Amino acid sequence: MGMNREAYELANRIEMRYDRHESWPEERLSEADRKKYKKEILWRIRGKKRKGKALRGVYAAACAVLVLLAGTIFFGDEVHAMITQISWSIENAFGLSGNLADYSEAVGMSVADNGYVVTLQEAVVSEEKLLINYTLQREDGGAIVMPDPLDLPNLDSTLYIDGKKMNGAVAGSCGFIDDEHTVLGMASEYFLKKVDFSEEHRFQINIHRSRIGTTIEGEWEFVFQADGSDLLADTRRITLDKTFTLPNGGSVTLQELTSNALEQRITYALSDGFDYSFHVKAVDSTGKQAEFGVRMQDEKTGHMQNEQTLYDGRLAEEAETVTMTLYVKELPKESGKESGEEVQIGEPFTLKLP
Repeated sequence: MGMNREAYELANRIEMRYDRHESWPEERLSEADRKKYKKEILWRIRGKKRKGKALRGVYAAACAVLVLLAGTIFFGDEVHAMITQISWSIENAFGLSGNLADYSEAVGMSVADNGYVVTLQEAVVSEEKLLINYTLQREDGGAIVMPDPLDLPNLDSTLYIDGKKMNGAVAGSCGFIDDEHTVLGMASEYFLKKVDFSEEHRFQINIHRSRIGTTIEGEWEFVFQADGSDLLADTRRITLDKTFTLPNGGSVTLQELTSNALEQRITYALSDGFDYSFHVKAVDSTGKQAEFGVRMQDEKTGHMQNEQTLYDGRLAEEAETVTMTLYVKELPKESGKESGEEVQIGEPFTLKLP
């Protein structure tokens, strides 16, 4: 028997405090736990403010508190099955070697509709970027069958920031995170410009369609608050200011090298360079090598990301210098045709690292 939609939606209105590396207790809630959660819920119903950042919308009437407390006990095994998936962190989702615990928002919200439960696990806000990881499960706990292994699952969603619908590029990945294929782990990376993420914002993600072998209509809505102030404050920035002439006479200017717990990137500006893909090979004074590939680019700007970050291939924190070499490759003019060979542009240059 699966938890019903009302139970999930009500559960979303509580902000549980837990350590992501600890398992949810197997035993039923103790009397002390029930009192603690009741106090927490009543606090929220009365509109008190606290430091937590997950929004819970309109709070239920006091009578619903007893429903939730009873429901939490009654559905204890199913709650345990859901909560243990929290250990699948955003680092796991994006294959990162760093620790983002100090910078991520533990959202932990589950919404059930049309037989499927989507749980938004965590969110990380960085420069021009929002990353989220979530899981998808059948409400009856059964295996998710993919008729065609090559037909990747997809959740159609719309993102709003402070009530404004956002348009931009989205990258994603997915895969089963259990041997029984009952839990599908998914991740999305939203590339967002002209948003100051050093300030707190209200995020709303509306998932309205799931394509898992067949198309499943539904409504899975998540609302939370997050900001990137801590991550941005802990970002190291090194000015590059290196301009290179492209084969077509245009130019690319490498502007800045940044490094934080999430990523290492090189930002650049373009003049008549939209038809090229860029690649930087770097080696630091400790011997660590890294390759930066284009992650996002428009007609005027872009950034390359260290592609070895997930393999512990970061430029070393203790390195004193790094030497970089820029390569470019012309993009195909027509779909399906191979582009030209990658060629080195200009001479390698060496930077002193702070």
